[in-house]
Amino acid sequence: MIPFLIIVFIFFLLSKRYDAVIVCCKKLINQPYNYLVLLSLLVLGFFAKLDYTDMWGCFRANEPIFAIKNIIFSSISLLLIFLSFIIKKRTLKLSFAAIELLFWIFKLFYYKGGYVVGIGASPHPVISFYDTTTLTFRLLIISNLSKKEIRIRYILLTTTLVMAIKIFICPTHYFIYVEEKRSLERSVYTKNKLAGKWIGVNEYSFVEDDSAKYFVDTTQVNINDDLIIIYNFNNLDSIRLRIEFESEYSGHLCEMTENNQTNKDCNFYIPAITEDSLYFLLNYELKNYSFKLKREGN
Repeated sequence: MIPFLIIVFIFFLLSKRYDAVIVCCKKLINQPYNYLVLLSLLVLGFFAKLDYTDMWGCFRANEPIFAIKNIIFSSISLLLIFLSFIIKKRTLKLSFAAIELLFWIFKLFYYKGGYVVGIGASPHPVISFYDTTTLTFRLLIISNLSKKEIRIRYILLTTTLVMAIKIFICPTHYFIYVEEKRSLERSVYTKNKLAGKWIGVNEYSFVEDDSAKYFVDTTQVNINDDLIIIYNFNNLDSIRLRIEFESEYSGHLCEMTENNQTNKDCNFYIPAITEDSLYFLLNYELKNYSFKLKREGN
């Protein structure tokens, strides 16, 4: 957002000295050039994954260019803006442009990532610059189509306000919260699959005396409701742990004692599970364990 405002300010200063800059700016903010610029940016945004991205922190990688959501979101915006561009009737042009703006704002806050990715959970500079630019051209188009033309300063103020809300108040897209809740709800099905007795191997390694040591132990794992018992684990005959899911396939474990339960640095993740096989990873006391198990009796 800030780089965009700096560029606008530079253009403002240049327009005071060069008439050609004024002519160029007037062309860009009026039809048909504002439409052409926005359509070009939308096409660029699709192929550069700027119009839609699922980036968030260090945990979500960019989706491919031809991901379903990227295709759907970009297609809707391109179609609505293109229809607004080619239709002659002003009210219809304004209606399509306004619908697309509302759709884009919904997408920005509900689905759009890229605003919690940098140091200190800062926004991606290219994505925020792209969104600020395209929002400005959307508002310019609507301003041109309305009976009472809105001044540029108010358009820039509106753009700044919307982007400031996104960057400073709602940087995380709401879909993440919805998906986390759904994932936690789906963990009930995972828990049901886990129930039973499993046998197999436990592979683990750690560094000792500047050398890596690798071990493979046979093990048995009993899982019942929220309780998991692991036999022949970490130099113990058995260990009892309470399962607490944080998502569909991950969570943490609490060690069970006679009087209470004490949280350990113990996290688990299940890369694969079927009715008859289980593969899960466990981090316990700074050691990484890999369990490859089969359901007992299979």
